[in-house]
Amino acid sequence: MNKIWDDDPPPKARSGIHTNMSRIKARLQDIGEDAYLHHRSGAYVLETDPENVDYHRFRQLRAQARTIEGTGDGEQAAQLLREAVGLWRGEPLGGLSGSWVARTRQNLDDEFLAASVERSKLELRLGHHADITAELAELIARYPYDEKLVELQMLALHRSGRVTSALEVYRAAHRRLTTDHGTETGHRLRELHQRILRGDPSLRPAPRRRPDAPNNLPRDVFTFTGRTDEIRQLTAMAAARANAVTVLAVDGMPGVGKTALALHLAHRLTPEYPDGQLYLNLYGHHAEQSSVDAATALGRLLRVLGVPAAQIPQGLEERATLWRTELARRRMLIVLDDATGHDQIGHLLPGTPGCLVLITSRRRLAGLDDVLSVTLDALPPDDATTLFDRVIGPRRHREALHIASVVRLCGYLPLAIQLVGSRLRVRPALRVADLLARLGDQRRRLSEIHAGNREITAAFELSFHELDEVHQRAFRLLGLHPGTDFTIESACALLQGDKATVEGVLDGLLDHHLIAEPQHGRYRFHDLIGEYARLLAGREPLAQRRQTLIRILDLYLFAADQADRLLHPQRERAAVVVTYLPPVRPGMASAEQARDWLETELDNLRQLVRHAAEERWTRHAALLPHVLSTFLEDAGHWDMAAELHECAVTAWHELEDQAGLATALSDLAKVRWRGGNLEHALRHATEGLAIRRGLGDQAGVAELLDQIGLVHWHRSDFEAAFDYCGQALDIRRSLGDLRGEAASLNSISILAYHQGDFSQAAERMQQALRVYQRLGDARGQLVTLNNWQEFELRLGRYASARALLEQAATISPDMSRQHQAIWLCNMANVLQHIGDYSAALDSYRRSSQIYGQVGDRRGISDVLNQTGFCYGLMDRDDQALAHHQRALSLAREISERYEQCLALRGMGEVYERAGRLETALDYYRQALEIARGIGDVYQESLNLDRMGSALVRSDPSQAERYWRQAIGEFERMGVPEGPAARLRLAQVERYD
Repeated sequence: MNKIWDDDPPPKARSGIHTNMSRIKARLQDIGEDAYLHHRSGAYVLETDPENVDYHRFRQLRAQARTIEGTGDGEQAAQLLREAVGLWRGEPLGGLSGSWVARTRQNLDDEFLAASVERSKLELRLGHHADITAELAELIARYPYDEKLVELQMLALHRSGRVTSALEVYRAAHRRLTTDHGTETGHRLRELHQRILRGDPSLRPAPRRRPDAPNNLPRDVFTFTGRTDEIRQLTAMAAARANAVTVLAVDGMPGVGKTALALHLAHRLTPEYPDGQLYLNLYGHHAEQSSVDAATALGRLLRVLGVPAAQIPQGLEERATLWRTELARRRMLIVLDDATGHDQIGHLLPGTPGCLVLITSRRRLAGLDDVLSVTLDALPPDDATTLFDRVIGPRRHREALHIASVVRLCGYLPLAIQLVGSRLRVRPALRVADLLARLGDQRRRLSEIHAGNREITAAFELSFHELDEVHQRAFRLLGLHPGTDFTIESACALLQGDKATVEGVLDGLLDHHLIAEPQHGRYRFHDLIGEYARLLAGREPLAQRRQTLIRILDLYLFAADQADRLLHPQRERAAVVVTYLPPVRPGMASAEQARDWLETELDNLRQLVRHAAEERWTRHAALLPHVLSTFLEDAGHWDMAAELHECAVTAWHELEDQAGLATALSDLAKVRWRGGNLEHALRHATEGLAIRRGLGDQAGVAELLDQIGLVHWHRSDFEAAFDYCGQALDIRRSLGDLRGEAASLNSISILAYHQGDFSQAAERMQQALRVYQRLGDARGQLVTLNNWQEFELRLGRYASARALLEQAATISPDMSRQHQAIWLCNMANVLQHIGDYSAALDSYRRSSQIYGQVGDRRGISDVLNQTGFCYGLMDRDDQALAHHQRALSLAREISERYEQCLALRGMGEVYERAGRLETALDYYRQALEIARGIGDVYQESLNLDRMGSALVRSDPSQAERYWRQAIGEFERMGVPEGPAARLRLAQVERYD
């Protein structure tokens, strides 16, 4: 009574219960159910089999359905759930009220809803989409705010082809929730709505597998590694065309892992193709098996499908018709491995939608209509290392560094990695380091990549022998190219063909994946295939090999010389003569195109110089570095330039050409001092000077004297630098060498600036600029204006300094990276002085980045110091100190005393601002000593001024003496520091 009436029964509640129980008992007797209602101990008890109680029956059926579904019999499970849900009629405990009744009714209702959702999900998985849309509509009417029911109804309608209705169900649910509850639909429902709008193929139902479906797929490779992007791409292609005949081709070079990828993907997609998975090896490239023709292939496929041999027709067309008929009723996945071309494949393709065909081939299957292709390349290094680890299995010493080198020497090619890894796995005593040593010998590398009777060269040979004689010859001769890649022009030189013919040959090699085209118009071998090509090329007659190499070397020498003439038309250069004038040449008509060609071909040019030096092609080893010298210097490729000029020095020695040797030594000295290697630079320049004097070459003597002067400048030995540059200027004037005269004037003006002789510096700079303007030399004007602005900045004429920099940028907008770094640093200095610290720091960062790229350590040191001064002006002394410390360390590494002086003064200023005056004085004294040692009067005066400030409280008389010395020089130079120092001195004198 308490449960029915919430502990407040009416007066006649008990009699009412007895009356109702009597009626129920009579009703049970009338219908003959095996159920008995007894009154016992103040309660009524119903005794019956639980099967007779709908609720117990419902729960039992639901539990059975879950068990049956777990066995894979979804249809039987769905039938049980249908029966369970069908037991519900009307409202539970209808006509009753009270809190207990309400709770019980809610619990029962929740169970019904959960069972209905389970059943709907299962029906959807079974493909019964259309059958449940009406029932789901009724459930939504009963539970209008249940988003799970809305989601199921949308899926059912979408899968039934009723997309518009599915979208309307969402809109109706959205209106109900926003209108009645003021809430949005949930994330899952919104996402489903968007996926339906996009036509997301993953919303399609998963097909059910037939129990008799054939499957002859080979096992998935347990060591399969990587290819995530390719798998994602192929899977998306398959899903996007699920209602059509989908043909996917995986092509690539020998050993790249095409079959492994196709099988791995086939195993992953097996659930999507329930009517079977077929595999057929077409033996397109096999040493012992002939290629399978289309008729034979169809016979084998039909037998796997279960067609009796007697019912398979003999003719190709009849077999193809039967094959398409058999597939018309099936959704199957078919792997056709190692195909040779479209002639072999065409008859094997299904005719009706629903099947997926995966083809692997070493060739591009351009002849097949509607084929979607993915080309495999070598593995990324990390994936290659992982593959190697999986192949070799657990090892006592992983030798990670050696493993990385081994997979690199394997060209990151999966087959090569598998072969060398298998050798390690079966030979525990063999170390990775041992294998690395063998692979490191280029002459035996290919022969070392084997396991048992499997060799990497066998894979390459099969592809090579498939070529006709024209393509075989081309493959061999292209292997003689010493560089990392080649263009149509270099291929024409190697093959001695016209452009159209050679393009056709390259297309053929591309189709066979024996070369690659990573960028349009640029071709390359995979490392190991390149080794194989060079192996075959080595079998060509020696005379033919030599003639081929002369053609390629002459092509690059000729093209580089043409590029240099476009880029630097006014430079002094040696004469370049080639024996082979290439008929097909790189198209260069402007300085910009010339620079682009040189940047693009730079690695090839480096390899060519190395090859020429190693193989004693001395003329090319000598001339190519000279042709490239100005470009390499301007672009900041100083380490590379030094390497190539070393080759040139050796080559000129062998040619016994003293003039060429002196030029190479001068080129080498220039990039050595730019890279901070001053002692080597001085030695090379001095050796070159002796040769020029011996030859009586006054112009050459002046060039080397100027080089030696610049080395001394970078050593901060301004007096010696002034002497050498002065000698160079005198000689150049006597020879009427205007460009050389301007260069010397430029150098002397900088030296005068450092010595505090600003009037001479300005005069020399103006003279240099006038000469460069007369000659129309934009590069010379850029350098001069860049230097001149430093004088203006030092004199406090900031607007003039900025205008000069802007003029320089206008005259030479396409300046080299080295000049860009200088210009950015100079502009940052101007911005710092006018108080735009944020913009200054940004320019310093950009300048430092370029200096780092080109390897200019002196430039980096300068930017660090200037950045430190900028941070000091911003009261960010921690950053200021850190930058000066880094600048000091770098300047000491390269023996750059001027930058050491700046760094020490900057550190002193930081400590002075912090009140650590003794420490500050120590740094100022060190900086002062360097400034006096290098003869830089301005830096000497700055340090005297700072020392005066640091001593003003503890030793004012000494401070006055320092200030007076500094003021004298400041006022002589006319710099703005003079008035400021005199004001400080006056204040001290006032209080004395």
